[in-house]
Amino acid sequence: MTSTARLALVLVTAAAASHPPLEAQVTVGVQAGVRYSSTLVHDSIVTPFDVRPALAPVAAITVAGPRQRSWTPTVTLDFSMSNLERHDADGTTVTLGQVTTIAFTVGLTRPLPGGFSAGIGVGGLKYLPSDDAGIFRSGSGAIAGVGALTLGHAFPIGGQRLTLAARYDIHGFTTPALEDEGFRGLRAVHRVALTLRSDWDAGR
Repeated sequence: MTSTARLALVLVTAAAASHPPLEAQVTVGVQAGVRYSSTLVHDSIVTPFDVRPALAPVAAITVAGPRQRSWTPTVTLDFSMSNLERHDADGTTVTLGQVTTIAFTVGLTRPLPGGFSAGIGVGGLKYLPSDDAGIFRSGSGAIAGVGALTLGHAFPIGGQRLTLAARYDIHGFTTPALEDEGFRGLRAVHRVALTLRSDWDAGR
């Protein structure tokens, strides 16, 4: 072994010995709840109507890394499945099939006083319709950019770490079929989810 290699080995060994073992590096959270989505399409053929997803169940997995100062990096994969509904001006509602949304976001979370936490995230969202019909007859189009805000409050129940969280996100919506019909630009879609999350440490 050369003197340079021996010196490098000594330095690496000394650095490792000077740092205590790291505590849990990764926290995994599984959450479930319910989501409201705003209107995807508003039009008026004879009378006005709106097309939007019905109130839907939502499930998500969040992976949080080690805290960097007061911020914790997070990655979230979010699933939601709902009936797509047409709401006419006379109060009539017609189901147009099912649609699933998948959103992937990366962001930062930080603790707040009183057991609260706040998070921000950005990523992409994709619509997966059950049928290629109606506004999805030519497909669902490209992945939409999405921005998210989360406010949570942690509380222990039976030794578990549970967090009640409210998540708001916004994305732009269009499809090739809507563009073919003359709809120009993206319509802002707002979604609000209320979930309960359980967290545990996944690595040490």
